[in-house]
Amino acid sequence: MSENVLKLIVAIGRLSVQQKQNSNLFPQMNQSESGVFLAMLQIMAEKPDTELFPLGELNSYLDYTRPNLSQTINKLEDKNYVERVTLKDDRRVTYIRLTEEGKEMLQEKHSSIADRMNRIKDVLGEEDINKLIELLTRFIDTYEKTE
Repeated sequence: MSENVLKLIVAIGRLSVQQKQNSNLFPQMNQSESGVFLAMLQIMAEKPDTELFPLGELNSYLDYTRPNLSQTINKLEDKNYVERVTLKDDRRVTYIRLTEEGKEMLQEKHSSIADRMNRIKDVLGEEDINKLIELLTRFIDTYEKTE
């Protein structure tokens, strides 16, 4: 194994440890519930105007079993963070929508994450951040293709 491959494994391991240490962004939620909120954050980062989250799309980020996802959504509803929505023109698709309480909590965490990323960007600089984004995207694409 080359030295660079070893360095890559160590760097990814360090990142993984950091992510696990910071994974409980939502201390009032269990891991499954936090996962749903992190998936919503990801979808909102990709599509900022999103207000309705189709359960199927959410689960594409989570890969939960249907019963697990349903139970998790039930718990989030009980905590008044989300509500289920069906549209009159297509009742086959179930969506979840954030309640006001859920929006406040998600916005607070989104701001916290954005602040941290801005601090990192300030240290690394615009050029290195752009290189990092490009390389990470290529790395993830390649990693997914080689599975």
